[in-house]
Amino acid sequence: MNKENIAIPVSVTKTKAVKRKNKNLLTPWLFLLPSIIVLGTFLVIPIVEAFHWSLLDYKIIAGTGEFVGLANFKEIFTDTTFWLALWNTILFLIIVLPLNIFLPMILAVLVNQAIKGVSTFRILYYLPVVTPMVVAALMWKMLYSQSGPISSILVSLGLFDNPTNLLVESSTALVAVSAITVWKGLGYYMIIYLAGLQSISKDVYESAEIDGANAIQKFWRITVPMLTPSVTLVSVMTIIAGMKVFEEIALTTGGGPAGATTTLVMYIFNKFMSLDVSIASAAGVVLLLLAIGASLLQMKLTSSREDDLRA
Repeated sequence: MNKENIAIPVSVTKTKAVKRKNKNLLTPWLFLLPSIIVLGTFLVIPIVEAFHWSLLDYKIIAGTGEFVGLANFKEIFTDTTFWLALWNTILFLIIVLPLNIFLPMILAVLVNQAIKGVSTFRILYYLPVVTPMVVAALMWKMLYSQSGPISSILVSLGLFDNPTNLLVESSTALVAVSAITVWKGLGYYMIIYLAGLQSISKDVYESAEIDGANAIQKFWRITVPMLTPSVTLVSVMTIIAGMKVFEEIALTTGGGPAGATTTLVMYIFNKFMSLDVSIASAAGVVLLLLAIGASLLQMKLTSSREDDLRA
């Protein structure tokens, strides 16, 4: 009887412990469930459907599609407009990526100083981030107009003989749109760098000053290496955002002039608007794979750089 009396409480205790453990494991998933549902509905399912449609000759009006395998991919790879859009996307990234890495970093260093009114500058630099893209696009279209201040400045500097709208010139349109993108994200990336800067110990800078380092040397030898994780994050975010750039182009140039600002997303959008959803889906799959590959490559390069600095 004594053994039985002892065994029962132990068994009950073990059962309660298992239930408590299971409950603890279940609780985080319950909190994540709303996000999982949203991501599954608006991200995972559309990606799966895009892969599915890319293998079909899908008729959106009829709601039916015939399996054609990789024929859609073959068609886009033989389409000169697709290659133009891909080249424009690469050029856009080449312009935007270095600017998004270094300009916000320099701003973050400036607003990280303990000076009077620095909070005001932080707010001003962040204002473009919260400005709606429609408003920003209209503002920049006015700035870029022939009678706008940017045209006047360029003429006064001798870069142009006559007032010119940069958005309507094939040679300058992509650069002009890139400037809008950089301006729009400047404050957001600055905040990322600012968080990284505030995690760097002041003792490191004080030691460098004792050794005779000037401001430039401290920036390149201490600040930049210590901000490598932030650089990685900003780089990957810029690559992903640059690959899917759409709003600023749609609202300013519409992909023109003569396709000079037609990026991959604009190409996909135009195909969808012409109800060629299978070709658009195939191009979307290519875009997804390119974005993943470019992000992984950038992370690998930055990680190697970080390992070299640690060594």
